[in-house]
Amino acid sequence: MGLGLPFVVVAVAYRRALGAFGWVKRHYVWVMRAGGGMLVVLGVLLLTGIWDTMMGSMQTWAQGFNVGI
Repeated sequence: MGLGLPFVVVAVAYRRALGAFGWVKRHYVWVMRAGGGMLVVLGVLLLTGIWDTMMGSMQTWAQGFNVGI
């Protein structure tokens, strides 16, 4: 049971992932356009310096974060 359980879990996860990959295959053009659009937006944010401002504020916000474990 201890050795077989990880293989069963991987098989179930693989089966579910195939469904997600099927959706990506059907909508491949739109997935590529969305990814390209995000790259363009990120490039503009980097060129204008807004990205640095956003990252600085996020670092300040996350500075007080403590892991609960």
